[in-house]
Amino acid sequence: MLHFAKLNVSCWFDGSDLVGIEHWGYRDQKWTMKRKPADWQPLPEVYRLAREEEKRAALERYRVGQQARARERLIRLSDERHAARTAATTVTAGLTDNT
Repeated sequence: MLHFAKLNVSCWFDGSDLVGIEHWGYRDQKWTMKRKPADWQPLPEVYRLAREEEKRAALERYRVGQQARARERLIRLSDERHAARTAATTVTAGLTDNT
């Protein structure tokens, strides 16, 4: 049996097969917060703007990385095609010289 305290889950195994899962500390829907507390206030606008900027920067890093990988793949495939064509031309030229 394994306990995952942060997930509130216990798992039972038979060898490497999962045979049981128990979610402990789970509360029914009636215990979940449906309305905000009376004294709740949203975070200041500065935090939202910083979070949006961080998300935008992360998305931009991902896009740049994807473009770089695609460019590297294109160059690699182009080089492979060029090498294959050169080899085929050399073989063909060799055959025509021998005849």
